Amino acid sequence: MKPDDLKQIMEMHENHWDDQRRELLRYKAVYETNFWDEESDDKTQMRIQTNDGYGYVEGYQASLFAKNPSIILKPGVKSKGDHKKAQQVINHFLSQSRREIEAASRMALIYPNSFIKMVPAESDNVYDKVIPCAVPPWEIIVDRDAVRWDLQRYVGHVYWMNVPKAKERFGQGKRLSEIGGDIEDYFDADDASKDEYSREESKQSKSDMFKYVKIVEIYDLLEDKLYWWTPSISNKWLDKSDFIPFRTHDDRPCPPIVPFYYNNIPDRPLDGYSSLKRIYDQLFEMNIIRSFQANAVRKASRQWLVKKGELSSEEMAKVTSGVDGLFIEVDSEEPLDSIIRPVPQQQTPIEVAKYYQDVAMDKDKGSVIAPFTRGEVTKATATEIAALAAYTSSEIGRMARERDACIEHLGKVYLSVLSLYMSEEAKTIIVVLDGRTTVLSRGDVDGDFQVYAADQAATPVSEAVHKQQFLANVPMLVQLGVSHDEILKELVRLLKLPESFAIEKQPQPEAPLPGQSSQKKPPPEANEAIRNPTVANVSNFLPNMGEM
Repeated sequence: MKPDDLKQIMEMHENHWDDQRRELLRYKAVYETNFWDEESDDKTQMRIQTNDGYGYVEGYQASLFAKNPSIILKPGVKSKGDHKKAQQVINHFLSQSRREIEAASRMALIYPNSFIKMVPAESDNVYDKVIPCAVPPWEIIVDRDAVRWDLQRYVGHVYWMNVPKAKERFGQGKRLSEIGGDIEDYFDADDASKDEYSREESKQSKSDMFKYVKIVEIYDLLEDKLYWWTPSISNKWLDKSDFIPFRTHDDRPCPPIVPFYYNNIPDRPLDGYSSLKRIYDQLFEMNIIRSFQANAVRKASRQWLVKKGELSSEEMAKVTSGVDGLFIEVDSEEPLDSIIRPVPQQQTPIEVAKYYQDVAMDKDKGSVIAPFTRGEVTKATATEIAALAAYTSSEIGRMARERDACIEHLGKVYLSVLSLYMSEEAKTIIVVLDGRTTVLSRGDVDGDFQVYAADQAATPVSEAVHKQQFLANVPMLVQLGVSHDEILKELVRLLKLPESFAIEKQPQPEAPLPGQSSQKKPPPEANEAIRNPTVANVSNFLPNMGEM
């Protein structure tokens, strides 16, 4: 790759996201409950913003991250590395990185997709020398001709670095000081709208500490090289590496950038699709309608037509006071309705409320999360709720698979980056895993592992339905001979009870004498429990539980 090649790649990247800038700004505003982002000159008109955009995104978040992310490691074909130690290391990392992973997930719901990048951190402990950072999609350069993430020719990251740090990292000295300027926010106005004088004045008035340089970090996956470049010095590299330092266990390049997609466009796999986009038009209409209704209510406030000169200032004050049951004396021989009368008000058409309901229904169709999972009261029956929970879980399950793909990829990249830092500084380190001090070597984490994300996909309602189904089937399990201890363990797990609630395993019954049947007849209560399963009936079959 040459600097001119990267210049063309940057042009394509910037054109792609420039075309979407205004659209993404609208999605961001809806989530932040900032739909009316521009202040109106007409102070007489109310502008109402609903919080449905925020509730939509956070509803998905609550379902997708009910628990801490975690993974399961199994030995690979080559059986290289210690999968048990590596699993503990990754899960410790994931538990510490929940906030960043959720931030990336949130962006992947609002925008077409997002990324997580592993970046170095200042720490004396090798174990803490890498942290994840959630990155918006417009900062990551992808090969849009690729049909799959691992088949890209290149991948890169565009970011800002202050001038002193850039000097320390790349040298260049005075030249970087001259090109340093302000950080350009993605959602700000285009540079063309800023006059050249103000930009030059900003560069000259600020010290290097507050000047920034745009850096492009590009991973050439065809030539296995890493380059650093800035558009301000487009004819040469700031720096380069003869090979990509981050490697897999079989020595393939492993860029420290992890994609996070919830929805893909079929013919453009590396382009995502915003979940919020599906309901944006409905959210737009709902804000318009609610603003119209609010203004209609304001106009319906009490207003009076008063004949000029008939009421004194004191009597006018009484009219406008709004005091209930107040008597106002009028000294006039004319009929009262000719002196003062209410301003006639036009009722809001009933079609407005009906239209709002239709729009809200369309919005709900764009969301697979059933209303009751968001805490909304419904009139659905238990059977309907169970069916809706199953449907919700199926779609959440699909999105959870995309989430799990990101977590699995993140685990692999983390081991790759950690392995690099361990090879640079120490062959072994002392870490605390599961409360125990453990010696961790580079060979333990640099292994051939099969990585699987632990199942996290469950909505609160689907979990409740599962608990109820289990309780209803306990009598049948007892009849089938399932151990009381095993049933109790599952009950403790489902209800998230302390493990101390689980009882010791009961001694096995003595072997039957010759001629005796090994099958015990179920107690009479079992038949009733099977016919009419309740929590009370179930508790009768669980030793030492009493009433539940």
